[in-house]
Amino acid sequence: MNTLLRIDSSLRTEKSYSRTLGDYFIRQWKRKNPVNTILERDLTRQPVPHITQQTVNAFFSETPDMESICFSDELINELYQCKELLITCPMYNYGIPSSLKAYFDSVVRTKKTFTGYNSTRKGLLEHKKAYIISSMGGISHEVRNPLEIHITQLLNHMGVTDISYFPLDGTVDEARIKEKMILQQTEILKQLTANETKDYTAIM
Repeated sequence: MNTLLRIDSSLRTEKSYSRTLGDYFIRQWKRKNPVNTILERDLTRQPVPHITQQTVNAFFSETPDMESICFSDELINELYQCKELLITCPMYNYGIPSSLKAYFDSVVRTKKTFTGYNSTRKGLLEHKKAYIISSMGGISHEVRNPLEIHITQLLNHMGVTDISYFPLDGTVDEARIKEKMILQQTEILKQLTANETKDYTAIM
């Protein structure tokens, strides 16, 4: 049995391009994995609280206040349960949504998802596959758009280096977006049926 963790971060619960493409991904993934488990974490419907000094103190304490870290532990347990990870993410003001940033602030945690620092750092979530579906109103001319770069850095930090990207840019152009949606659906189908991998490691 395979387990997929889906994380949605668009503030739009309806008519969201990233969520719509995520729904398509899930349908195709289920066909490939008929005996499966899907965990869902909707950061709009279930916001992750921003961490506080009390939370950070508990992260680094040998005898932490369990109430301060219980939600972080829950989120991290979901990451350990899954073999594959799907993140859908729109761009807001040239960055990832604050809801997704709050999520990563709670799960990028020493001795839980990584150990050591700098040259001795080691991510603890190795051997997992991640998929990033990103959307943005403008058109990106870079190999990796800002969302992909940021999320990749965070995933790499935790040991996830096998990552596939499905960028959906130019969403302000309604005529163009239909073509882009079809293109990305084709890429998703190709990725899942051919079991292709695109390993972008050490972007940090």
